[in-house]
Amino acid sequence: MAPPKVRFLTKIYHPNIDKVSSLYSDPLYTLVSYTIFLNMYIIQLGRICLDILKDKWSPALQIRTVLLSIQALLSAPNPDDPLADNVAKHWKANETEAVETAKEWTRVYANDA
Repeated sequence: MAPPKVRFLTKIYHPNIDKVSSLYSDPLYTLVSYTIFLNMYIIQLGRICLDILKDKWSPALQIRTVLLSIQALLSAPNPDDPLADNVAKHWKANETEAVETAKEWTRVYANDA
């Protein structure tokens, strides 16, 4: 059994989450926002660098474990294993400024207008 396909819909400033444009048509594609798309959409997605979503996956793991792991990754970024190189460089050069940028992205992209 393959790991679940989990990605962010909302733009996020994080060294371990990448931003890609994708054309996706899997009818059971579950996203972090808990949305299930039944048709083909072109959407902005953020892949997540998380071992349990790749080589450390086990069918015994529950969605709760996946969500807790994502929460832990969001709380403790790892710029030494990045998907977003420019964000990782920023994080290493000036973590305080990078955190402020992440907060600004949250205000701009994650809040309803």
